Amino acid sequence: MKAIAKLALLCAVVLSAPHLFAEATWVSVIPSETDPGIHQYNTPHWICVNREILLGQGSKVRDRHQLLLFLPGTGGHKRGAKAFLETAANLGYHCIELMYPDDVAAAEVCRDDPDPNAFEAFRLALIQGGESAHVTVERTDSIENRLTKLLIHLRQRRPREGWGQFLNSGKLAWERIAVAGQSQGGGHAGLIGVKYHVARVIMFGAPKDYSRAQHQPAPWYAEKKATPVAAFFAINHRQDRQGCTFTEELENLHALGLDQLAPPVDVDEEAPPYRRSRILVTNYPGTQVDSKTAHGTALTDKNQSIFRRVWIYMLTTPIVSGQNDLPNPELR
Repeated sequence: MKAIAKLALLCAVVLSAPHLFAEATWVSVIPSETDPGIHQYNTPHWICVNREILLGQGSKVRDRHQLLLFLPGTGGHKRGAKAFLETAANLGYHCIELMYPDDVAAAEVCRDDPDPNAFEAFRLALIQGGESAHVTVERTDSIENRLTKLLIHLRQRRPREGWGQFLNSGKLAWERIAVAGQSQGGGHAGLIGVKYHVARVIMFGAPKDYSRAQHQPAPWYAEKKATPVAAFFAINHRQDRQGCTFTEELENLHALGLDQLAPPVDVDEEAPPYRRSRILVTNYPGTQVDSKTAHGTALTDKNQSIFRRVWIYMLTTPIVSGQNDLPNPELR
């Protein structure tokens, strides 16, 4: 309860006292600058940090020594999730929005495939490089290689910011990486959390891997997880029908095991810590909206004043009951 009380206090402080933080710094890096083998999907990666925090220059917030990797949804070729990533940077995260091969939507090509493993094969091809029935990705263009090469580049070009801590002998130190994503990117984040032990998983409008051919969630949700279930968080809109219906989405999250700690909680009706639920739902603004609008509601910059407390909860809530996992418990 003490850690939960501190989380509520943290939300109040961050929401009411933005003057505590220097402005977050944004930097773009062209993928081919990090690896000459990258020739396509070459629009910028985006980096977001609060240098005052990372360099220990008087901020009351500590460096978390964790990377927040954000994977945008299909066609996310421009800087997105700006307010969310700035919030994370102001909580002490190193933040990266990664450009990767994202022009094919998993739900569109996999949901009617009779192969129950179509979703997993599709996502692993993008994460690790490889071939599935619906997509082929060279290892060079994979999420893993692009992130690794970007971190090597940042370690060399921005040494004072500590990017090298997210590599271990040239490979990704997944245990220090929190993975977040929206839509298709949220599904990738979920599968990465299943396959690798990561710091936490945050999914917006995801995961959408529901097989209409099999009339059930994709099998990978039920696989043994490298990341504890308590480290997974998801927020979805009741009117979001992109990829699957809201009812099917709840089936996905049940299959993933996210209701083991608590049932779904409506963030429109309750305040942090949302009864420690890992399944958060919204119907904002409370009137009828189209599915596409609903799909991005909880991550849209214009809604940041409504959803920033949700972001803080997902970014900082303790993973283990009683654990003090807050970035700045000294704030009073």
